[in-house]
Amino acid sequence: MPRWLNTPITLPLTALALGLLMAAITVALTLGQPWMGLRLAASPEENAVVITAVAPTGPAAQAGAQPGAVLVALNGIALEADDLIEEPDMIESFDAFARFIARQDRLAQQLQGGGSILIALDEDEARALHPAPLRPLQTLPAAFWAQVLVGLFGFVAGSWVLGLRRSRAAAFLWLAGVGLLLSAHAAAIYSARELALPGAQFQMLSSLNHLGALGFGAGMIGLFLCYPVRLVPSRWQFLPGIALLIWWGANQLRLLPTPALGFQLPVALALAAIAVCVALQYRATRTDPRARAALRWLGLAVLIGAGAFVMTIIVPILLGFDAPLSQGFAFLFFLPIYAGLALGVARYRLFELEDWAFRILFYLAGMVMLLVLDASLIALIAMDRAPAFGLSLLAVSLLYLPLRDDIGRRLLRRRNDVSGQMFRAITDVALTPPDTSRIERWQALLTASFDPLRIEPMAETPPHVRLAEEGSVLEIPAVDTLPPQRLVWARGGRALYSLHDLARAEEMVTMLDQAAASRRAYEMGAAEERARIAQDMHDNIGIQLTGALHSGSAARKDALIRETLSDLRDIISNANRADLELEELLADLRATMGEHLSSVGIALDWKVVGAGPSRSEPRQAHALRSILREAVSNALRHSGASQVRVRVRISPDAVHVSVEDNGRGIGDAIPQPGGGNGLSNMRARANGMGGEVIITEIPGGGTRVEAVLPMASAGKAA
Repeated sequence: MPRWLNTPITLPLTALALGLLMAAITVALTLGQPWMGLRLAASPEENAVVITAVAPTGPAAQAGAQPGAVLVALNGIALEADDLIEEPDMIESFDAFARFIARQDRLAQQLQGGGSILIALDEDEARALHPAPLRPLQTLPAAFWAQVLVGLFGFVAGSWVLGLRRSRAAAFLWLAGVGLLLSAHAAAIYSARELALPGAQFQMLSSLNHLGALGFGAGMIGLFLCYPVRLVPSRWQFLPGIALLIWWGANQLRLLPTPALGFQLPVALALAAIAVCVALQYRATRTDPRARAALRWLGLAVLIGAGAFVMTIIVPILLGFDAPLSQGFAFLFFLPIYAGLALGVARYRLFELEDWAFRILFYLAGMVMLLVLDASLIALIAMDRAPAFGLSLLAVSLLYLPLRDDIGRRLLRRRNDVSGQMFRAITDVALTPPDTSRIERWQALLTASFDPLRIEPMAETPPHVRLAEEGSVLEIPAVDTLPPQRLVWARGGRALYSLHDLARAEEMVTMLDQAAASRRAYEMGAAEERARIAQDMHDNIGIQLTGALHSGSAARKDALIRETLSDLRDIISNANRADLELEELLADLRATMGEHLSSVGIALDWKVVGAGPSRSEPRQAHALRSILREAVSNALRHSGASQVRVRVRISPDAVHVSVEDNGRGIGDAIPQPGGGNGLSNMRARANGMGGEVIITEIPGGGTRVEAVLPMASAGKAA
């Protein structure tokens, strides 16, 4: 066999070609019927056939037929409302069915005679009408095309799956598609007839319709007997199909009492069998979340699609009522089956199904309740259809819908919202020191939230929280110092992860990241505060104590110690005082440093020039005070100088400070960034404000410390 014949695309393409051929045959058989150019409707109350529309260029228009007229007879054959029955399965007995087929054959013979026919309108005289031999394509109703397309879609979709997966389950699905094709296309031909079809053709199409419907049921029962898991041995999987085939044969041989028992009953029983198989599969897949997700997807689609068709077409006829919906449009209910199939085979978001599956079933239950209640009121109370439907709708609205909402809230309740307890648990993880216990706490929190079958480490962190492997894995990225985690199977291995789980995990990760960021900010603030205190202790307290140590006056020593204690309180409390007068600050510094230097015999040359802002923020004042004190303290303790020269230049943008001494200088001992604590603190304070400190040796002896401290107002303007 050539390789191309064995590829997955071969069978779908072949099926598409056969399906299109079948559709073409269906269209050709429908168009091959003689055409009068009328759209007819039955009037059961008057047992009459009413003209609802006349084609402008059709034979009936030429004969003078008008919409609203009653078509009384055709070539002397009196017409009845039952002549326009869309689906002959509605007929109550086999004798009535035989009479219907015989009348269809007589009327079709009159239409196919090739000459003129006489039609009687109302009570007028008979009029001659010459039917066209072929029906125009544009006159085919929408219901016809709905049935043709549904049958074609079902057949091609089943073949597509069989081409992808050569398995027994796919073969059963293909059988269901073949049955849908036969049933829909056969029904399309006789339901789109203008008035009548030849009896033999009508009977054959009706038999094919029955065979296809039961074939669809046999395929779906067989499918759910072996998919997702095998419920019965292989040889028993064909038994439902054989039983339905025997039932079809008995119906064709008229061995059953009524047509309803011959066709509607086995179709209803087939749907019930499908529902039972889906329930058994649901129980059998309780330990396989992936198989259960696929079952939910396909099983729900089949129950909704086939169930809606059976409840709107088959069950009303079985109970003796008229179908509330045209059979042609009811075939559209089968589309969700194959739409769900396509999505299921593509494994597209199977994990999203759980929530809206319940919601769809709730709405389906409401529809069934509405139909049952409506039928019960008509049958038991003999109420007219319109009041019965209105009363049923009111009862469902007032009783079922509130109950549905309450049940939905209970069944679909999610632990989506992060509670106060969850917030505290996340905060505990964030505040735990980065060690093994922190990882254990995070994993314990994930376990409490999702109950995974196991948690595995990941070599690489994902970019964000995400679902993987068809929803069986939830990947958690690294957060702060916590490594990425891989959560395998939810609820102890009984379920896939849902979009609710994904949203919950994203919220947990976001909260943990924010809490960890807050902890880092707190730790950084604490470290900065400790550094500030260390700087202030060195810069301010050190020079104050040095001055007290060198002071020869007891009163002065006591005053310096009191100032030191006051500065110490300021350092500890970091008081957020109001802006200081710059002139007052510099005068205070001059007085303090002059006393310290004079106590050891060092002269102070102090000069302030320039003009700028009159006030200084506490941070800038503190930095200015610390830098001047540290520079003077170094000159006092290390330089052996006899004079210290201080120059302060104030500009609108910054305060420029220069401190020089005439001592021995520092030579190679000029500190670099990160060096000695005092001079390094000066640099750190200036850099923290966007300024700088430069330390140089003066040629001929001495040291110069220059600092630039930007004004706070300049920084804000920038």
